[in-house]
Amino acid sequence: MKQKAETQTKKMFSNFLRENPTFLYDNPDILENLYLPHSTGSAVSLVERQVGLLRERNSELRSRLNILNSKAAENELLLERTQTLILKLLDANSLSKLTKNLMMGLKDDFAIEFCSLILFVEKQNISVARFSNYNQAEKEISSILKSEILCGAVRENELKFLFGKDSSSIGSIAAIVIKPDKPLAVLSIAHRDANFYTPETGTLFLSYLGNVLNRLLGSFLLPNEASE
Repeated sequence: MKQKAETQTKKMFSNFLRENPTFLYDNPDILENLYLPHSTGSAVSLVERQVGLLRERNSELRSRLNILNSKAAENELLLERTQTLILKLLDANSLSKLTKNLMMGLKDDFAIEFCSLILFVEKQNISVARFSNYNQAEKEISSILKSEILCGAVRENELKFLFGKDSSSIGSIAAIVIKPDKPLAVLSIAHRDANFYTPETGTLFLSYLGNVLNRLLGSFLLPNEASE
């Protein structure tokens, strides 16, 4: 009974393939999983088709692997540069040295053309940072201050507040607010390309850097809280 049913199924399948000779060609996902012993005659075309599909798949996988390898190399380089920057920040024994190491590290090690650090404290003799009253900052960059991290295009007045005379050259930014307990500063980096930083941009590096600066800036600007 079982053998008879199998025979009927094979016959039906054979008839179907004869009536639809391009079925396997039109459905390569089925063909990929078929076992086709290499033979002579008309079956060779199916084998060749299967080999062609495997070659295409292999080429696609190689391309993906190359992309993954490239990304891995980029991530490794980013990690090395980040570690170097963090060590420089940890070595700083003053607010002046900390801000200098931060801004020089971003520009030299990460090749970031536009960097801005605005501190919400009384003005000090620090050339690489700018100073602002927090109430004034709220008026100018309120949307940024409300965001932990913001990436993308911002309004012209916000660009001018963050980057001053360089604002006309900037297309997009990434900004993070440093606030261990209360907002102490805003760190911004920028690019000429309007599509370089977007809301979809990965923020792992900025987030990590922000966490470090929360502790370090807090230790200099909030010494009483840091010592508790």
